[in-house]
Amino acid sequence: MPLNSCQRVIRVEDLVGLCPKKADDSFFKTLPNTISIYCVGGAVRDFLLGKSSSDKDFVLVGAELDYFKKKGLKAVGKNFPVFLHPNTNEELALARKEKKHGVGYKGFLFFTGKEVSLKEDLRRRDFTINAMAVDEYGKLHDPFGGRKDLFTKTIRHVSPAFVEDPLRVLRLGRFLAQLTEFNVHKDTNELCKEIVKNREILTLSKERIWTEISKGFGGRKPINMINFLLGCGAWKEITGSSHFSTELHIFLESIETNKVSLEWIAANIFKDEELENVHCTFPKAVQTAINVLNRTKVCRENYIDKHKNCKGKYVLMLDIFEKANLFRNPKNLSDFLYVSFYKHPKQKKLLANCFEFLSQVSLKPIIDLNHKTIEIRSAIREYRLKKLQEFMLMKNSS
Repeated sequence: MPLNSCQRVIRVEDLVGLCPKKADDSFFKTLPNTISIYCVGGAVRDFLLGKSSSDKDFVLVGAELDYFKKKGLKAVGKNFPVFLHPNTNEELALARKEKKHGVGYKGFLFFTGKEVSLKEDLRRRDFTINAMAVDEYGKLHDPFGGRKDLFTKTIRHVSPAFVEDPLRVLRLGRFLAQLTEFNVHKDTNELCKEIVKNREILTLSKERIWTEISKGFGGRKPINMINFLLGCGAWKEITGSSHFSTELHIFLESIETNKVSLEWIAANIFKDEELENVHCTFPKAVQTAINVLNRTKVCRENYIDKHKNCKGKYVLMLDIFEKANLFRNPKNLSDFLYVSFYKHPKQKKLLANCFEFLSQVSLKPIIDLNHKTIEIRSAIREYRLKKLQEFMLMKNSS
């Protein structure tokens, strides 16, 4: 289905099946006839964009919280009106309204009950493109114009209550990285600036901030997220800096995120920051990658400057491999080279070939002849250097 398929009239047969019929689902068919089931949110949005979606969320209208507690379903969170389908583990949310009563994204009171309508439930959502629902008969319910916004590639807030949840600023940035052709509605952009001005970004936990921006780093164009967060001021709130170097802009514009892990993308972005001053909790993999990039910075720069000089080139190659700890962690080779030499593809390929060759060289003869740790390390380095020179001589002569 083409991207602009949401422009055409959606036929019933197109959407049938997105939401299962009660009669066809072993759990849903046990529910009273007064309860209506709708598939909502990202699954509907992605279907209209012609994208596959592995996750489906459902809203149940006409349901009472006590009824579902007595059903013995597994709840998502304590005293929260969301349960897991007993067979598929898909989320089943009772239709609800919300009211702000504190700060941050957790400062809400919710209200459920038979009287809460589908439109009231959809009104509390973040963006119009996420505020659509499909019933079991395949009918699209779109009270806030989400389908039109999909066609115009616009991310627009549903209601003024958007400002009550600071997490939505980061979610918007993440969506821009994933939906690369979309733009932010001007009124929504102003509301994001208001959220930042009120300093509610810092009420978000460091872990939750990582969860959202990491999804953006894994999107097709993470630079879109960065540019948006810089523009609304959220990046400065998180990092303490409103500066984002030209070098990093070039890096994010050029990378293909399906070829490098998001942890190494994040490491390259934050390697020059004082992490204790950043309002974000980084997983160990990011911190390890940052250490590797910082340890190898000098030898990588020297190699780029001197790689045409055969005399010192092989020593620098070995320095890079050793300081990056690649002989112990060869799984990091691809990510490390991609991030470090994205502007030098020929050298990236050459280094990959050289490392793959060295990783296959047996060190047993050297280990058998050397028994002291210091002697072994020195001997292994000299042996690898010799083998590397032989490999390159053979490669250049072929």
